[in-house]
Amino acid sequence: MTRAGAPIRLLLVHGSRLNSASWIPLEEALLGRIVCHHVDLPGHGLATELPFTMEGALEAVSAGVAELDPGRHRVVLAGHSLGGYVAMEWAAQHHMVLSGLVLMGSTAQPSSRLAGVYRAMGSALRAGLGDERRASQLRETDAASLRRIIGERTTDAVLERGPGLAAIPDAWDAVIDEVDLRSLTEVDVPILAINGEFDQFRVGEGRARRLRQDLEIVHVPGATHFAPMTHPAPVARAIAEFVSGLPA
Repeated sequence: MTRAGAPIRLLLVHGSRLNSASWIPLEEALLGRIVCHHVDLPGHGLATELPFTMEGALEAVSAGVAELDPGRHRVVLAGHSLGGYVAMEWAAQHHMVLSGLVLMGSTAQPSSRLAGVYRAMGSALRAGLGDERRASQLRETDAASLRRIIGERTTDAVLERGPGLAAIPDAWDAVIDEVDLRSLTEVDVPILAINGEFDQFRVGEGRARRLRQDLEIVHVPGATHFAPMTHPAPVARAIAEFVSGLPA
């Protein structure tokens, strides 16, 4: 059990296509307020060579939490998109070692009507990357898209560390098949949800709130699904305020 008054440590779990380098803007915004740590999920970043499975993703989070030593620190687990769903599932099983959970862009029910669209996109991507003539163009298009969305500096850092484009089909399938918002009811710590104003994953907020009436939801004005990268200041403020209110 974590001792009373122990320092907070924030473990960040990235979204699909990305890796832990995507947290650079948020970590800079939190500098001096919260000590941040991060992990790379299978198929992403320094773990690019590993196939994505939900089991492997949960093991990556377990390793990250263990490194923070929950006996000495109050650990807050935070995830964006894919990372949020992985964090949700991990917290449902191991909430006893956490002090809080932060979900960014992760309140939609994975098996909702959006599932078919994402499965189709994943299948098309898998086919494209399997064709040598198209794979290079897909990677270039994805890199250009990321630069438009999250900026050149963060994109360059993500690409240098190891992008997770090829892991998208398996990652999306795993979330759709193995994650359910009902896991929120198994998490016995405070939960904060942060969604961009124009995030398509806001569609599930109502169900998430019904499952967890104590769920705190913060909307980031003007932001899309990539709020932690594009609007780090308000996201950092919401996290810092949430963390400051956690039981000591």
